[in-house]
Amino acid sequence: MNPPSTPFVPVDPAFLRRIASGSTDTPSLYHHPNPILRTAFWTRLRAINALMDRVGVKADGRCLDFGGGGGVFLPTLSGRFREVVCIDRDARDARRVVAEHRLANVRLDETDILTTSYPQPFDAVVAADVLEHFPDLAPPVERIAAWLAPGGHLFTSLPTESGLYALARQAFGVTKPADHYHTAAEVEAFLENRGFRPRHRTHRPLPGPRFTAMFSITAWTREAP
Repeated sequence: MNPPSTPFVPVDPAFLRRIASGSTDTPSLYHHPNPILRTAFWTRLRAINALMDRVGVKADGRCLDFGGGGGVFLPTLSGRFREVVCIDRDARDARRVVAEHRLANVRLDETDILTTSYPQPFDAVVAADVLEHFPDLAPPVERIAAWLAPGGHLFTSLPTESGLYALARQAFGVTKPADHYHTAAEVEAFLENRGFRPRHRTHRPLPGPRFTAMFSITAWTREAP
């Protein structure tokens, strides 16, 4: 994969540790003291940024960071799109990231994903490690399908829950979240059944087969209903 034409903008882990509010929507792995674990987690967003180049997202388009949590991807998305909306039920940490990086084209919607509507569609939707947290995949996927413009792209990152993932959790003392209801394969199968088609897929932190990776990262388009 070629280097991204839009640079990835990481958020300083020390800053994230300092502003950490205890929100369950902001994974502490972004500022974990172990650099190996921290780097592995950030590679998900770097991979999405590279996939955006590969599919050719619109530089003058609109992007929705769906369940954007602590806003750690917003500095990168802000440089890629004319307008970025981050929706999450808890935007405390994201608000501090936006202020620190002076992201004038980013809007935060601190609300429930499932009770919000957007009259204007988005050219890209990012759902980075969020869909596996919904027991019922239908409501969030239906929202995404309704909000995505024709010809737009959905970008997902999902936990493989592979044997390597289980070993990494054990090695680093990380407990599997109780609300990881689905594996990457299960969510991806659901998306395909709902008319989404994978354009490109990669795995991280190792780019090989799914069973050697912790995360599956995909760029999707959606067939016309």
